[in-house]
Amino acid sequence: MRVVQGAVTTEKAAWSEILKYWGVVVAWMVVISTLSGEGFSAENTNRYLDPILRYFFPKLTPAGFVLAHSVIRKAAHLTEFFILGALAYWAARRGRAASWQPRWAASAMMVAIVYAVLDEAHQMFVPNRTGSYVDSGIDCLGALLSQIMVYLRRRRRE
Repeated sequence: MRVVQGAVTTEKAAWSEILKYWGVVVAWMVVISTLSGEGFSAENTNRYLDPILRYFFPKLTPAGFVLAHSVIRKAAHLTEFFILGALAYWAARRGRAASWQPRWAASAMMVAIVYAVLDEAHQMFVPNRTGSYVDSGIDCLGALLSQIMVYLRRRRRE
């Protein structure tokens, strides 16, 4: 009976370990979903971005504002999914050996790609938001860049 009890304890510890790592990934997905809401639509972020842009670039033209908003919003997509890709790699690795493994990178990319598509689909149902294949592509690029960075960092340490 002790062996069975030990096996149950080991299984609980394994699930606890998985939840510890993947819980962080899910929490970041919640952040991304929050940023995909109406509060962060282009109309609403103008209220925050315009004063900052006016302060740093007082001679910015209306066309310059449009370009700056676009660049900032696309950079946000890239950054959100760069972080998601890095966290998903970390979760797939789950504290195992520090060497780079393609299967961990593939898992991270799969999570990021699926979530990028779901995030854009979600935006189609949010007032003042639209889903965009371009944004999904930028999201996937952010995740890919994180995997390249993880790979290069691991190679440098080996």
